[in-house]
Amino acid sequence: MAELIEINAYPVKNVLKKLLQDKTTDKNIIFATDNYLVYCCNDTDQITINALLGFDSVDIQPRVKKARAEQSERTRKKAEVFTPIWIVRKMIDHCDSEIKNVSDWQKYVSLRILEITCGEAPFLVTRYDTTTGETVPISERTGMLDRKLQAIQADDEKTWIKWAFKAFESTYGYEFQGDNLLIARMNLLVTFCDYLQDRWHRTATDKELQKIADIITWNLWQMDGLNDTVPLGKAGEKFHQFSLFEDEDVDLVADDCKIYDHINKKSLFFRDIKEGDIDMKFDFVIGNPPYQDNTSGDNETYAPPIYHLFMDTAYSISDKVELIHPARFLFNAGSTSKDWNKKMLNDPHFKVLYYEQDSSKVFANTDIKGGIAITYRSASDNFGVIEMFTSFPELNSILQKVYNHIEFQSIMQMRVCVHRRFKREKA
Repeated sequence: MAELIEINAYPVKNVLKKLLQDKTTDKNIIFATDNYLVYCCNDTDQITINALLGFDSVDIQPRVKKARAEQSERTRKKAEVFTPIWIVRKMIDHCDSEIKNVSDWQKYVSLRILEITCGEAPFLVTRYDTTTGETVPISERTGMLDRKLQAIQADDEKTWIKWAFKAFESTYGYEFQGDNLLIARMNLLVTFCDYLQDRWHRTATDKELQKIADIITWNLWQMDGLNDTVPLGKAGEKFHQFSLFEDEDVDLVADDCKIYDHINKKSLFFRDIKEGDIDMKFDFVIGNPPYQDNTSGDNETYAPPIYHLFMDTAYSISDKVELIHPARFLFNAGSTSKDWNKKMLNDPHFKVLYYEQDSSKVFANTDIKGGIAITYRSASDNFGVIEMFTSFPELNSILQKVYNHIEFQSIMQMRVCVHRRFKREKA
């Protein structure tokens, strides 16, 4: 089974203070979950070393090792699902097929990769199988950062270290919940140590740990992905502030999240990337976004979908995006708007890579009406519009050939033509 990364164990203890930092607020990341109320830690409280030392060893650890009751509760309330390693491998294999046509390994290592709502970062590093907890040998690890480190061709240690740092500098992820984010950061830190030990048969120096931890803390940040702000911020909320002269209302705005551009060596706001206000994009975005908002809705049986909002954001920050998500919109059904459904079904840059009607075959003990799909969007490719999706790959292929034929006309178009001809002849 995957071993818990103890906070007092090497190498985490050397840089734990840094791994808890939030570069946006200059404070620590917050819990952003009520799972630690038993320790008097509220969701808005910062995660501190003292707080962690007060926990039982079973608490801050990969979700697969938590009690099943808590896993179920987090799935229900926080819209978390385990991404099985075979899905991770399937998606990253396709990602690699799209981006590995770069001219050399240095460019491959330097590609900016982002995992949205990364949880424990399974699409970046696969130290263990998130569904079973089984440790994955280095030679079989399949995360995007794993593959970058495996791609480095260096005969001397100094060159390898240089490019390992570049691999980390170009690998990003964001997450809402503080415990998940801390585990993700730990996973990346230990991954660096694993590959260093495997390749050069030595442990990392304190200087190397400090540098890699600083990169990780910048690149894996805490964010509310719907608002581009720190979690649980109250954007635009009015509060009453005492003044020497009079009471006055002041706008309290949640902090917009900052990330770091390592190429140009400057920090910037994620919102500016999304809105196109700066010339920076990610080369590839991958991930498993939250599917629904369980904090709202008219009753306990309904929660509005939000995965489509994350899809739209992903498309705004990268020309190549691969995500796994509910599939009902492919049939122009579900709670996503009809306009959004039609937009996707008529997007020639969008295609379905994989569809599974029975969601429990992908996510154990999970029932997602309409099934699950892995989709890919490339702004530079034209796949032809889906228009009408079926669950049978062969039929989809036939439909695409028919739709893309130069002489194709829909029944509606033919009806309009016949109607116009009838009117002309009658006149």
